Amino acid sequence: MTKAGLLVRRLTAVTMLAWSAAATTAQPFADVHVHFNWDQRELIDAGRVAAKLQAAGVEFAVAAGTPSELALEFANASGGRVIPLFSPYIHELGRRDWYLDPRVVARAEAGLSAGDYHGIGEIHFMIGFRPRFDNDVFRQLMALAGEYRVPALIHIDSSNETAFLSVCRAYPALDILFAHAGGNLHARHIRRIIEACPNAWIEFSARDPWRFGGLAGEDGRLLPDWRELVLEYPDRFVTGTDPVWRVTRTQSWDLADDGWDYFEQLIAWHRTWLADLPNDVRRKISVENARRLFGRE
Repeated sequence: MTKAGLLVRRLTAVTMLAWSAAATTAQPFADVHVHFNWDQRELIDAGRVAAKLQAAGVEFAVAAGTPSELALEFANASGGRVIPLFSPYIHELGRRDWYLDPRVVARAEAGLSAGDYHGIGEIHFMIGFRPRFDNDVFRQLMALAGEYRVPALIHIDSSNETAFLSVCRAYPALDILFAHAGGNLHARHIRRIIEACPNAWIEFSARDPWRFGGLAGEDGRLLPDWRELVLEYPDRFVTGTDPVWRVTRTQSWDLADDGWDYFEQLIAWHRTWLADLPNDVRRKISVENARRLFGRE
């Protein structure tokens, strides 16, 4: 079966639950993981993206930009619906060299002190490759997060929870979000993080239904181990869509990022599994925990 055919089959499999989830669209939803990057801006402007958030019933979104200032452009166009994070990727290819560039720390401090940014991230690490967690730029960014009392969003590609534990334990006073739970790590790993790090928040931008498939089954409901975990720790989870082409895999790396074309499908997928939870738990994961974390209560 072609990739497109597989996607259609998986989306069709959750159609009935998606209809019930659509009924909850009016319920508040906080999307804690979106981007507005230079290669997305080639296809869609900030105002049109903000309109997508409004149409989808998103109370607020948390956004990073590459370069960093595009998050501010997005926030300005959103009428207060977007909370901008400071991204250490200060130029178009900043993901390659941010940890070697002292300008990153200076710009982070300027933006945080001015009140322009309300968090730091997304910061990517791939275990076994550079950068390492002990690089000076990362340590200084974490110090700034502590000084300005803002959360940090960390993406770690690893086979277990050990790497993230080393970060959340090193900065116990910081609110640190683990990106993409249900993606490269599964419920047993996340349980260990929750139990070891009271400062860790788990976010569900799990990249389904296109990739991994570690969060929900083909019926759209949470897999049993995830459901057990969120019912046990409902105050520790938030969710987001992460609409970037690296999720949808709909085009090659050398083309502009069309991820926002798939935002509606991604948010419908999340609303589907959320709709199957008890109402109080769904409200917490959909919006209440994010309000608390980002001071929107």
